[in-house]
Amino acid sequence: MNPDLEVDTDELRGTAAAVSATASRTTSGAARSPEPPPVPRWLTTDAAALAADAARDQLAQLGSDLAGTARRITRTAEAYELADARAATRLRLTR
Repeated sequence: MNPDLEVDTDELRGTAAAVSATASRTTSGAARSPEPPPVPRWLTTDAAALAADAARDQLAQLGSDLAGTARRITRTAEAYELADARAATRLRLTR
């Protein structure tokens, strides 16, 4: 077992920012779906509206999930930095 573990927290933060941007685009994409024209009213209009609502809900949930993932990645980077700081302090105290 190799006790050395290196984590590039800058890379983690960059990944979190990219995931957060994707979450934002996904959520905003769900919010701006077009409205169907009021006429002519086709037999499939109601079914299409239900499908659009379901897709909008799924995109909103996906955006929310992606935003949560970005927050967890950021917290992980912070936790690694804190662990490194604690380890450095312990090493300084042993000298």
